[in-house]
Amino acid sequence: MNMIKDYQPNSYYVSLVNSLFGYYLKFNAYSEEIVREHLLEYYGKLWCSIYSEQEFKSSRYYTPDKVINEDAPIKLYNRYDWE
Repeated sequence: MNMIKDYQPNSYYVSLVNSLFGYYLKFNAYSEEIVREHLLEYYGKLWCSIYSEQEFKSSRYYTPDKVINEDAPIKLYNRYDWE
């Protein structure tokens, strides 16, 4: 049963920087590493931190209106999703 849980995508929130400071992108992915790899390749220095859904929603910075794509998260289930 534990294996099934491991293969369910999680939500991650990424903080943006520079003129976008205070805004976040939502990703659905199997791991933070997949999100990080995607960010490093395609977002360069436009991002700052990655938060799990629990971390983000329990932080003092959480406000749903600051998430640019809350209803349409970027789906990264494997590397082929962005190649």
